[in-house]
Amino acid sequence: MNPRILTLMQFARKAGKLVSGFNACERAIGNKDIFLLILAMDSSERTREKMKKIAANADISSSVIETGSQQEISSALGLPLTGVFGIKDKNFAGKIMEYWLSETERRKH
Repeated sequence: MNPRILTLMQFARKAGKLVSGFNACERAIGNKDIFLLILAMDSSERTREKMKKIAANADISSSVIETGSQQEISSALGLPLTGVFGIKDKNFAGKIMEYWLSETERRKH
């Protein structure tokens, strides 16, 4: 996982702009508070599919990324083990997406 993404997630958490856990993210998406949804790649298939469906219904399906492991992300953020994270700030979300896209492009080459 890109360390710059983890760092931005840590900053977002300190700023109170990070939501973690399935139910909390589902509520925040319902309230139109989430700009980016981050799913750990080792989350269950069912969890990932349900969150993608919820995001699609809220018109943020283009802002869903899958990266890292639950252990890696949760321990870096000092949170209990979870695989669903939401970013509530447009700037953090944009920068994380930018890093994720550049990492994805680099892997293709």
